Amino acid sequence: MSTEIPLKFYDIVDEYSTETAEQVSETERDSLAHYFQLLVTRLMNNEEIGEDAQKEMADEAGINPKRIDEIASFLNQWGNE
Repeated sequence: MSTEIPLKFYDIVDEYSTETAEQVSETERDSLAHYFQLLVTRLMNNEEIGEDAQKEMADEAGINPKRIDEIASFLNQWGNE
């Protein structure tokens, strides 16, 4: 990654990894942290995050698109706690 990802996004990856159906591999951690950073940044800026935006961010971060729906559910649950 060209920019350093704050540790708080790795903490989110750690929490997500305990709740995901598909195990998070060590090689996915940077990509997932980047994806969470992109998502949370948009949420904090009150930007809409539709399906197309999620796919773009997944592509930019390099995550498996199959994780998008599960991550959205995780963040919804996480945000409600």
